[in-house]
This record gives sequence, structure tokens and C-alpha cells, in this order.
Amino acid sequence: MQRNSSTSKPSSVLFDVWLLTHLTTNLLDGMLRDLAVTADEFGLYSLLHELGPTTPTQVARWTGMAPTTVSGMVRRFTARGHLAQVPNPEDARSRLLELTEEGRRVTRDGNARLAEVMPGVLGALGPHAAATHLGLRRLDRALRTLVGAADRPDQPLPGEPGEPALDAGRLTAAQQREVQQYIRWIQHRDGAQP
Repeated sequence: MQRNSSTSKPSSVLFDVWLLTHLTTNLLDGMLRDLAVTADEFGLYSLLHELGPTTPTQVARWTGMAPTTVSGMVRRFTARGHLAQVPNPEDARSRLLELTEEGRRVTRDGNARLAEVMPGVLGALGPHAAATHLGLRRLDRALRTLVGAADRPDQPLPGEPGEPALDAGRLTAAQQREVQQYIRWIQHRDGAQP
């Protein structure tokens, strides 16, 4: 069906997110197919890989997933031998979710595939990559507030609430140039796109 540009309206942010969700899922599902995990599952593998053992309740709080959805994923991951439930030293009534060695291997393999596609994504975004990332994080914060989800478990980006902002007004011009040179050096050293 061809779009009628004379009657079309700009999309809403939520419609854009819906489209992006499906495009991202399609991309990741294709990349992860032979690892026998879906994009949605890989997100949880990545969360557990980065943050270590955590409770199913905390996973639900961080992700906004229903507890029943988390429980279903835990059953699938456990059946695959990718997840172990270990005693919680802080609460004898609960268990911590922890990736097994095989679960960590699958996550590392998936991350390697993501690393292959990220230069293309960043290249397509060009000079807007950092602003796009920050914009998505701001949208994330807004949605978390609306649905009552917990704060993100990872670190804020520079310029994001919770991250101290660089007060360039307090630096001399020479200091600002030095900071910019250092940033470029870090980006080059780590292979990041400027």
C-alpha cells in the first residue's frame, strides 16, 4: 500500500517506538537464530550477564515485564541449562538468578554478533549517534515514570539526569580544548565512533 503524503500525519513517539521495537527484534532474531534464543530472551541474558545474580522480582522491576513473563523465561532458560537459581544470602525465602557457564557462553557469542552489526548502525546514524542514544535514554526514563518501573540498573550517560554535567562555563578555552582532545583520544583508544 502506497502512502498518501497529502493526508499523512507525523507519527507519535510511541508509534515510532513500536516500529523500532519490531525492526530491532527482526534484526536481532536473525542474528541470534542459530544460538536458539530470541531477541527478547537475549536482552535478559545480557542483563544477567552484566549485572550478575539478581532476583526475579528485581528483573521485573527493571524491565517492566510482568512477573509471569519473567517466570516463563526463567523456566525456559533453566531447561536449556543456561540459568541456575541460587540461594539469596540476603533473604533465605528468595532465589537469585545466575547464568551458568553455558548461558554466559551464549551471551558472549550473541555480544560478538552485536559487535559486528553496531558499526553499521552507528555509521547510519552518523554524527547523531550520541544524541539518539541520549534521546532514547530520556524516553526510557519517561516511560519508567509512567509505568512505575524501577530506575535502570546501569550507569547514566553523560548529560542524562543522575550524571554530573560538565560545566564548560567554568573551564577556560584551553581547558575545554584539552577535555575535547582527551575525549577524542578515549574514543579512538576504545574504537568508539566520535
